[in-house]
Order: sequence, then C-alpha cells, then structure tokens
Amino acid sequence: MGGFGVIINPHARGNKRNPSRVGRFARILGEDGVAFATTDLDELDERLRELHDRNIEILAVCGGDGSFHHVVGRAIDIWGEDALPLLLPLRGGTINNLSRTIRARRRRAESMLAHVVKDYRQGQTHEVTQRDLIRVNSEHYGYIVGAGLIVNFLQLYYAGKRPGPLRAFWLLITCGLSYYLGTSLIQGIVKPFEGDIHVDGERVPFRSYSLFLASSVEHIGLGVKPFYLSARKRGYYHVLGGPSTPGELLSRLYRFFRGHPANLDSLYDNLAQRVDVEFAEPQPFTINGDIFEPVGALRLEPGPRVSFISG
Repeated sequence: MGGFGVIINPHARGNKRNPSRVGRFARILGEDGVAFATTDLDELDERLRELHDRNIEILAVCGGDGSFHHVVGRAIDIWGEDALPLLLPLRGGTINNLSRTIRARRRRAESMLAHVVKDYRQGQTHEVTQRDLIRVNSEHYGYIVGAGLIVNFLQLYYAGKRPGPLRAFWLLITCGLSYYLGTSLIQGIVKPFEGDIHVDGERVPFRSYSLFLASSVEHIGLGVKPFYLSARKRGYYHVLGGPSTPGELLSRLYRFFRGHPANLDSLYDNLAQRVDVEFAEPQPFTINGDIFEPVGALRLEPGPRVSFISG
C-alpha cells in the first residue's frame, strides 16, 4: 500500500498541548497514510507491525528525541537495520535536537507533515539527510549517549514543572552562577564517576570522569554544538569524555556554541567506532534524553545509517 505511517507519542510535552493531533494528521494524510497515538510500548510494537505489513515508505515520529529512540529501536527489530523506510521527525517533545541537526525547515509538526505529503503526492524528491545511529549494549539505538554530567543535568531539568528550552537555558545560567558563587549546585551536576573507557581498543588516559558523551548528531540543545566531528566519517561518531572541571567547561562554553574543539587536556575528543565503558560503580545513562537505570558497563557500536526527511 505504501504511503505514510505516523506514530504519535501522546505523553510527549508538545502533544499533550495538542490532543487533537491524531485527527489533524489523519486529515492531512487522507488516503496516503495512517496516524496512530500509542500509549505504551506493547501498542507501539503492534502498530509498527501493522505499518510494516502496509509496506509504508515513510515512517514519521511525532514526539521528542526520546520518542524517536523508542520508535526507531523497535522499528529496527521489525524491518531490520538495512530495510528501514525513510524517517520523518516531527517536533512534539521536550527535546528536539534531531530536528535542529537535520535542519528541518518547518517547526510545526502539521506544517512539516503537510509539506512532505504534498511532495509525495506530486512525485517530488524529498530532501534527505543521512546519519549513523549508535547501537548501545546490542539492544538500544540512538544518536546521543552519555553518562555523568549530562544525566545529572537532565535529572534536574526534568524535575521542573515545565521542561523546555527556557527551563534548560535558565538551568545553564544557574549553573554558571553556582560556579562563580561557590554554591553546591554545580558540584552536584559535575559530580565525577570512576571507570575505564576504551575507544577502538585503546584506553582513554583517565580514571575519573565528570562527563562521557557520544553522538552522531551535531547539537545537544540550546544551540550548543560540541559534536563538530559527528558527521565527519561514515560509520563513526564523536566521543567526548574526561575529568574536566566546571571552570574548564564553562570557560569553553563559547567554543561549544560555535562548534569548535574545546582544546582541553582534560577532555578526550575524537571519532570512534567501538567504545567500551566499565564503571567502577553502576551509573545511570541517557540515550536521546531518556534516562536509564544504572548499569555496570556500556558498549557502543555503529548502528544503521538512516535517512531523515529534512524538507
């Protein structure tokens, strides 16, 4: 049958404000696709199998980066790594780094979907951006994986009543003030963990880390672009990790915003294919902004190269 399949996460922040989105998407799609709001992972699996049986050409995900992680990970189980349809991210969540990285031209989910559906009906070629996913512990797929500082920041971010860009920006300012005023907030966020990290068989020369990040996309939010190597080489992703102090990181913040190397001796900064992390004590980690329970080890490998419709 072809056409579109749209998966909507009704729990995503943007979709909670737009409960009638399923109906609006259905009107936009007409006979060229179907839209589903999935309330749990079992229903998500059922709907993805239905879309696979319909032989859809474009799989759209309306939610944030975390929604994408869940949908695409399960889609890979059904379609396989080498047979995924074109992917269309539609902004609907708290964190939408993917849309920024692929330079999606339209912010509103309805506008983006309507534009792509129009191109599809007219037989026009879609503007496509390709990125490699990261396979995590042989079962999860994402494009930003991290531990340490990023997890601590996200936990504080989600604890607020209204997560969003303003909340994230305010936290960033608050962290800077905490450092200069000598309060405990920044120390709690940049709390070190111990572990051994091997990148492509070579040990990273640190034992203590304040942060560990791996990404195949450029942005991490708020216009910050620390992963300037993320699209440099196919089958690789960008790794940052080390015992950098709050002062060192804040002093390089302008370079992260501009997408330049931090040039810190305390920060490993390189491309990687395979990364093995062994924590001295189990640590929580994040994939695409979702926080996972503590684990003793992480294994990162190149995942499939997927195609995103960006315009």
